[in-house]
Amino acid sequence: MAESGKQSPRQRVERQSNSRTAKRAHSGAPPKKQSKGGSARRAQPPAQAQATDASLAARILAAVRSIPRGRVCTYGNVADVAGLPRRARLVGTTLRQTPASRDLPWFRVINAAGRISFPVGSDAYARQRRKLEAEGVLFLGGRVDLKKYGWPSREETLDELLWKLP
Repeated sequence: MAESGKQSPRQRVERQSNSRTAKRAHSGAPPKKQSKGGSARRAQPPAQAQATDASLAARILAAVRSIPRGRVCTYGNVADVAGLPRRARLVGTTLRQTPASRDLPWFRVINAAGRISFPVGSDAYARQRRKLEAEGVLFLGGRVDLKKYGWPSREETLDELLWKLP
């Protein structure tokens, strides 16, 4: 409590929260689950969760290793190739947590806009751009032409065919 005997709004909220938790504990009701972003995640035993994470990481790294020289792949396409659709963030997390290795062409993975995800002017940005340019990948306005250098090659969508300028 504050010295003057009054509680700050934060202390009041904490006290109310603690009293609700205490009442719930005494009533026999199960405690409320708190989740980030509203997604309910199933609890897995730690060993099983680590094995699952390791197998997902292995699939992602195998997909990155399969990107041909002189081509680039987006984070989302790496996830698709690894059999993990809509898991582009997992690809980024896996690449960030993977130790440096000579056989992993991490630099061939770029974002969906055709840009390098590192901040422009950073050492990591310069290193990735240098490695891509050494393989013959061209940058126009800081972007890579995904139609030309993207892997795997994709067919044009119906919108692209309909709205293509003559």
